[in-house]
Amino acid sequence: MVSKMNVYEYRNLPINQRLEYFVSTLSNIEKFADYWVNFDNVYKNVPQKLAPDLFTLDYLIGKNQMEIESFFHERPYLLMLVPLLLGIRKDKLDQYGNLSVQDIQEKYQLNFNDINTENMSAYFDFLTHSGLMNLLSQGLKKSVFDYSVGVQAGMDSNGRKNRSGKIGEKFLEERLSAIASKNDLKWMGQSTPSKIKKEFDVDIEQIFENRRFDGALYNPRKLKIILFEINLFNASGSKSKSASTEFQTLRDRLAKTNHEFIYITDGEGWLKDKSHLKEALEYIGNVFNVSMVEDGYIESVLDLKQ
Repeated sequence: MVSKMNVYEYRNLPINQRLEYFVSTLSNIEKFADYWVNFDNVYKNVPQKLAPDLFTLDYLIGKNQMEIESFFHERPYLLMLVPLLLGIRKDKLDQYGNLSVQDIQEKYQLNFNDINTENMSAYFDFLTHSGLMNLLSQGLKKSVFDYSVGVQAGMDSNGRKNRSGKIGEKFLEERLSAIASKNDLKWMGQSTPSKIKKEFDVDIEQIFENRRFDGALYNPRKLKIILFEINLFNASGSKSKSASTEFQTLRDRLAKTNHEFIYITDGEGWLKDKSHLKEALEYIGNVFNVSMVEDGYIESVLDLKQ
């Protein structure tokens, strides 16, 4: 077990020792239950008004290709459900509802807002090549509606990175609220120069034009703004690298002012990206992980008792 250090002991360590202490005290924030799959989003993407049409497609389960094609010839409007069944979001269609499809020989478009009944063969080719024809014929046993919910649940799991960001923001806001209440400070969550000017009457527009921060504290006794960013990295990659570089720039912009920048970051992703973490620790200065924040590092480094 690593012996805990206060913020002064930590900051006085040589950079390599500071890096190792930071890594040894990483502790991911516990995830909310809906981190894994947010079913509110899932059902939003499978609206109940589509349920009757999706249940109508149950007729196709186990049918052969000729029967499926005959079904859609008689009910072409049901082809509008194809993007939903394949997990194709609306932003993949153009403003007219066209989906661009690359065939072996050429590129063509299919409109799923207004089915072109004179080109049904192209839709059937797409069903075949996408695998949806085979799914309806042989892959499903009971319900197309239940399958569509499963597709959306799978797609929603890809949103976990965004939900990690929300968890981090919530953690930061709870901490800033507690610090502000205890020390007679002002705070806000998502912060822009215009919001800071309006709420705190401090102008940082020239330093950070159109820049958004994850949080801010304001010490009215010192006329001082403390800006915060928080990132949680469950995996290493380009985002951790870019964050390190970006926040070094932020720190440099504040160096000649009365204001301050604190970067909070955590996650196992840093275990495989120690070089960029080391840069951040060395050049940003106030870089803390979750356990350090919980141990009062923010209050100590800002000397809020004065």
